[in-house]
Amino acid sequence: MTIREWDRFRKPQMRQSINPPGSGLTFSNNPEVRDAFSDSTFLKRKRMSPEQRRKQIVRAAAKVIASKGFWGMSLQDIADEIGITESALYHYITTKNDLLGMVLSEFYDSSAADEYIYGNARGTDCDGHSVFYFPRFCLNNVLFNIQRPEMVRLFSILNAESLNPLHPAHEYFISRQHRFWTQISAMSWILPVKYRSDIARFHHLWMLSMSAMDGLQLRWLADSSADLVEEWLSFSQELFPEEEWRGYCDPAEYEPASGGCLKPAILRTVDKPQTA
Repeated sequence: MTIREWDRFRKPQMRQSINPPGSGLTFSNNPEVRDAFSDSTFLKRKRMSPEQRRKQIVRAAAKVIASKGFWGMSLQDIADEIGITESALYHYITTKNDLLGMVLSEFYDSSAADEYIYGNARGTDCDGHSVFYFPRFCLNNVLFNIQRPEMVRLFSILNAESLNPLHPAHEYFISRQHRFWTQISAMSWILPVKYRSDIARFHHLWMLSMSAMDGLQLRWLADSSADLVEEWLSFSQELFPEEEWRGYCDPAEYEPASGGCLKPAILRTVDKPQTA
């Protein structure tokens, strides 16, 4: 994949300060990324508002679940992490399952993630059409996730545990895939000809890309020597071959003076698959 814009992502030092123009996001000062798994979520001698305490509890739960899983987590673990009694937790939560729901809704699928992942896959053509580039969208997922390995570990552990229908997150992970595809299939992706009017084919590409990414992330979590970005860029050469995807990979490829209107290249959302 010979996209000049992507060369900088091959340098580890550049990945620590990813803040592309217009993203509104700097990882180093984003508390959703930086503070989720600090060494301790117990702040001594600090009086907190109910909302601050609630957020502290959710951060502590995310940290413990990433280490022990939901089945291994106890409410006493959370209380110990933030330095309060277990009974005091019940001023903010009702059950362990309730706490898990807060973690899922407030941490992984965050507004900061959407802002970076979707925002930096968006471009505008000379006629003002807003379009999205799927290969860059995939890369953005990787670039964002390398900044939050413990959050990826949390998600991966919960995803595996929830294969059990008795797990409280079972329905969440099933419905999440459906919601994700519903959102993806409604977006204005610009694509090579063979995908534009074949939503089922694009669905297969999306599933293949997400599955490949999940597999690489699991390997990366287990092997600290793995370079997730470099491996994903290599995968991209197979998923999005240059001879077919040239001009459809990254907003930086578009040149207003010669690019023309991109509307004809947008995915036509007809005959959507019913499964995610």
